[in-house]
Amino acid sequence: LILEDNQTLGNRFKLALEGWSFVVSVKLVGTITEAKCAIEKNEYDILLADMNLPDGCGTEAISLYVKKNTNGIAIVVSAYLDAPTILNAIECGAVGYLHKDDSSFEIIEAVKLSLRGESPISPSIAYSLIKNLSKSSVEAIKLERDNHSILTAREVEVLTLLSKGLTYTEAASILNLSSKTIPVHVRNIYRKLQVKNRTEALSEAVSLGILP
Repeated sequence: LILEDNQTLGNRFKLALEGWSFVVSVKLVGTITEAKCAIEKNEYDILLADMNLPDGCGTEAISLYVKKNTNGIAIVVSAYLDAPTILNAIECGAVGYLHKDDSSFEIIEAVKLSLRGESPISPSIAYSLIKNLSKSSVEAIKLERDNHSILTAREVEVLTLLSKGLTYTEAASILNLSSKTIPVHVRNIYRKLQVKNRTEALSEAVSLGILP
């Protein structure tokens, strides 16, 4: 099943696949509505889907196709290069993603790769994904660093000792502080983490990556 609203491109894929002896039949549709109708009525081994259709996004068809054909293979052929669209298609069940301007992949070669359990992905698509993941990693590291800066080094030391079940007096002894100083640090910790007790403080500190 080919979901492609560009008639010229769709016919090119259709003719190529019909010329492959492995293929029994090929159906070409140009809208999400037509694709859904075809998927409901028949079983297809392969779905080639564009993302930008007149009546919606190709992920709608991919989701339905994967649900109806548990052993089916969905491959995206689209001009969209943005990482969110690519990731959304993969999350919906696509096993491959080809860019329409990529001449390095023949459509039959892409299908053969997917049938072998591999994922045909255009270099430009792979680059977009890696760039997005790298950006996400940098943002995660920055967020972790910002979270650590919420508390002072001394407050982290106090919280670490309290997480081990030590009393205020025991924590003060280990840190060589006055027993009256620990409650002050604890109040500051509660205020900064916006919690009311030790249990909430420890839970919040772990979720923020302050404590392991």
